Amino acid sequence: MKVLLVDDVEFDADLLRHKLSTLSLPLLEVVVRTDGRGALEAVRDHAPDLVFLDYHLPDIDGVELIRSCLATYPDLAIVLVTAHGSESVAVKAMKAGAMDYLVKGSFSLEALERVLRAAIERSELRRTVRHQQEALIAAERQRVMLESIGAACHHFAQPVTTLLGRLDLILQQPEGLSDHQREILEECLSSSQRMMELLTRFQRVREYRTVPYVEECKILDIESPWADSPAPTSSDSKSR
Repeated sequence: MKVLLVDDVEFDADLLRHKLSTLSLPLLEVVVRTDGRGALEAVRDHAPDLVFLDYHLPDIDGVELIRSCLATYPDLAIVLVTAHGSESVAVKAMKAGAMDYLVKGSFSLEALERVLRAAIERSELRRTVRHQQEALIAAERQRVMLESIGAACHHFAQPVTTLLGRLDLILQQPEGLSDHQREILEECLSSSQRMMELLTRFQRVREYRTVPYVEECKILDIESPWADSPAPTSSDSKSR
């Protein structure tokens, strides 16, 4: 667990850091900053799990700093540390997104540990909810994309089916066709059958997944076991 302490009073920061060191929690790192600018840089560079934030800072008040941090890092757990008698400030901080607050000089180790555990649990819960929301959005996008692919394939398949049928009829009438013309028509028929095969593969796609193509670029994967099927013959196309 990484903790960021933001306080311009060195004694207060050292006292809180000492109290944190006595807790039975896996604190991996404690970083101290004395102003809002340094706090924002520390949040960006150290990615703390929890921030203890003093309200009175030389360059910005704690409530504004809470808004700035959460605008970029919405899952960050922030606990405001206020002076005695500033409960109204704590209420503003909670409305701005702080998860809890402590009053300087009047909180016990038990209260500190309780706040610490609760803040981390709430942060993890918010992160879980956000990930679930992102997964739902991704699933909906995939569903819409697959439906769009299926609809497009349906419209493309209609003229290809007509083309396959006409080419097949012409090739079944040998009279009036030279060898060169027949060769051209057979090539056209083969290409049309391949086009129908690709359309069939797209229509059978049930999962949108990509494969690497070139650097930083991916393409839709239709060469998958669930898409394997024999190419339709001209007689199949006439029955569609």
